[in-house]
Amino acid sequence: MANGFFQEWKHYSIADISKELDTNRETVLRLIGILRKQGVVKVFPKEKSWKKGFSYQDIIYLNEQDENVDMEFVFDFVGIVLIGNYVFKCYPKYIKSTPKPFQEMKKVLKVIEKYNSKEDLLILHNGNNGQKTFHELSISLYLLQEYYSNGLYYNQQEIIETNGTGEILWEPTIYETFALIQNNRPYYIELQTKSTMLDDMDYIRRLHECILTQCSKKLESTGILPLFDIVAVSLTDAQLKEFGTQDYILYRLQQELRTQFVTRKQNLLKTLYTYIANSNTQESELSFSLYGTNSFQLVWEEVCKHNFGNQLKTCLKDLPTKLCTEYQPQKDKKLYEIIEKPIWWKYANHSNKIEGSVTAQRTLEPDFICIYPCGNQEYCFGIFDAKYYTINIDYDKTTQKGIITGQMGISDITKQYLYQLAYQDFIKKQGYKYVQNVFFCPQEEASTPYGYVELNMLHNINHTKLENIVVVKLCADEMYNYFLMDKQINNIEDYLPKPIY
Repeated sequence: MANGFFQEWKHYSIADISKELDTNRETVLRLIGILRKQGVVKVFPKEKSWKKGFSYQDIIYLNEQDENVDMEFVFDFVGIVLIGNYVFKCYPKYIKSTPKPFQEMKKVLKVIEKYNSKEDLLILHNGNNGQKTFHELSISLYLLQEYYSNGLYYNQQEIIETNGTGEILWEPTIYETFALIQNNRPYYIELQTKSTMLDDMDYIRRLHECILTQCSKKLESTGILPLFDIVAVSLTDAQLKEFGTQDYILYRLQQELRTQFVTRKQNLLKTLYTYIANSNTQESELSFSLYGTNSFQLVWEEVCKHNFGNQLKTCLKDLPTKLCTEYQPQKDKKLYEIIEKPIWWKYANHSNKIEGSVTAQRTLEPDFICIYPCGNQEYCFGIFDAKYYTINIDYDKTTQKGIITGQMGISDITKQYLYQLAYQDFIKKQGYKYVQNVFFCPQEEASTPYGYVELNMLHNINHTKLENIVVVKLCADEMYNYFLMDKQINNIEDYLPKPIY
């Protein structure tokens, strides 16, 4: 089994990938072809190839076997990918301290698991085409984690016996046994009792054991179980073929589902059904499977929203500061609902008179808002945006020139200014002394603050001073700890620069 670590959005040559997986060029080309098809890898010409007239629009059409073009490949994915006997461990782009971040990956995978519901992990959206694809890896991990949480599937048998240790069944005891009468009181020598016991030979239970053992052996051979803190299990020597044909096994699972009303057992049965229904697709020499996401930016956004406390959907009356008189009529509205919406107007035919108007359903949508205490019994109105960027500014003090890479785009900057403008009336009437406009970016070590971005033409609009947008690099590992422990940050001001009045 060949294993390799690959950094998200780092450029790799065919030779780089061959070295990491310890395999030849032909195999790498075949693997890259599968990864590209599944939306995990994208291809770029090397810098010198741009002189040959390539544009970004041409990238998707490049043939990786074109000997006339020097190409590099980037992994647009965070998680684990299995292709046959090859394992790709794709870690986030901000991790740069080590080329083999085993411990960091363990935590990232836990964050991804918490971000997704377990039902969502059974069938993942792959690539940008929205198609649902079965992934054996996700199914196998789910089954093993579910087993360690709840044990094996079981059905209980009710046993009626005489003078047993279970619950006494008085009705059959009275009507079906003899009683001794003494002092006008009946005494029953034989009591009918009911007890329950697990049916160890139940078909579904044995099937569950077999599938768990099969999943465990496959994953153990890949060497990735330690990344998920899972210990391999071996529960039976039975083979899947001993349970009948694929159609028969599916039939038995369907029959069990019809009689099972416990939600946990229903979910498990559906998962076993999915596994068996796709068992034929797992036999290919280069079967493809993955666990993770190619939208890790959404995971980072959710982590930041959770940790700092998103109040966008909080009613105005429930905000931490007393609601001013002007906004009392809107007290039951949520914070995001008071942003002005565009109004579309239509002229009447062949005239400049207005026929009517329609208010749009959607408007500006900030990432999240946080109103938090900021010293001297004051509150700060925080307009936060979680950005999955690795911004870096190299500035030469001597030449007073700098180079910036990995920065946010102009649309991100303009929207952040407009978010403050959208809330400016509310901020003023509520009397908030401080306003913070912030981009949160992940990094291995915190840098608070890192800098700020300014756009002068939006800095002052209609005599309104809008705050520059501060760039704060948060320690990703620390943020993940809060998220995984389901805790929120209490001392928010410690993570931000002191606001200016």
